[in-house]
Amino acid sequence: MSDDRDLLSAWLREPIPPAVPPTPALADAARNERVHLLLAHRFGLAIFADDVRAAAAIDAARERELRAVLMALADAGARPILIKGAALAHTHYPRPEMRPRDDTDVMISRTSRDAAARALISLGYQRPSEVDGELTTAQFHFDKRDRFGILHALDVHWRISNVRVFADALSYEELARDAMPIPSLGPHAWGPSPRHALLLACVHRVAHHADTRDLLWLYDIHLLARGEHAAERTAFAALASARGMREVCARGLTLAAEAFGGIDPRWLTALSDSNGPGAPAEPSAAFLRGTLSLAAILRADLAATPRWRGRLRILREHLFPNRAFMYERYGARQPAVLPFLYLHRIVSGVPKWFRR
Repeated sequence: MSDDRDLLSAWLREPIPPAVPPTPALADAARNERVHLLLAHRFGLAIFADDVRAAAAIDAARERELRAVLMALADAGARPILIKGAALAHTHYPRPEMRPRDDTDVMISRTSRDAAARALISLGYQRPSEVDGELTTAQFHFDKRDRFGILHALDVHWRISNVRVFADALSYEELARDAMPIPSLGPHAWGPSPRHALLLACVHRVAHHADTRDLLWLYDIHLLARGEHAAERTAFAALASARGMREVCARGLTLAAEAFGGIDPRWLTALSDSNGPGAPAEPSAAFLRGTLSLAAILRADLAATPRWRGRLRILREHLFPNRAFMYERYGARQPAVLPFLYLHRIVSGVPKWFRR
């Protein structure tokens, strides 16, 4: 960790206020790591007073909107499960605004996608043009700006990740089976069980963010892991092993323990021991070796897809996304030019597939 990150971790780890208030540069580092609101809550630091007021106002508006969204999705027959920061903000943080987030992640069943989309559109949400595909896409996005100018962004999942290696580590059905109510958000608010939430937290920082050491995401893991009892730790280790996520989870827990403490070292030892020489290789561990190129991720996706028909479909979905996306992307509407648009996209996109 850098010196700034070490100091921020120490302040979050210790229950005593800093002897010297943070400098403007350190305050900016805290904002970049998105732990400034936690520091403000714990120590009442005046330098973050404006941040706290703004976060509380925005969160109040977003909570009202989220209640309406959850009710609409439930009425449409899609029992939504809040995941990641949207759930943790209400279950593990002192106040929800203490957990910054740019969007709200919701999990629904695959069969509820159309009903969910209609429900959100009826509330005034819009879906931006984006690449779609049965195997290469695991979510769609909706956003809405309210009368106060506040943006409400939704990331609606039916699998937990676009990356095939991680996509089926947890299914909606599993999440829904063990889901726990979030009373502060009303009768239609449900979140993952602690075990599932911890697996999601460990997977998220690796699958989509290249094994980042982002302090906020490590603090999520810290909060989820510190209260686990021996039986729960054993069950979590079994789940991580069964889903091929032992190394990913061991890495997240180890980094969280280094940053904030509070995690039983015997748990880390048990997870690490299960990754010994005799353990089968886990494809997900490749994502712990630094940022992968898009080509490397594609190779991992193909390797994680057992049948050739599925592999060919993945290639087709990457090379030839839906027409609506292409027309929107290039500002064209003539079917005759569509082959040339695909050719241009393929040729111009080659360099980025090998960039790390």
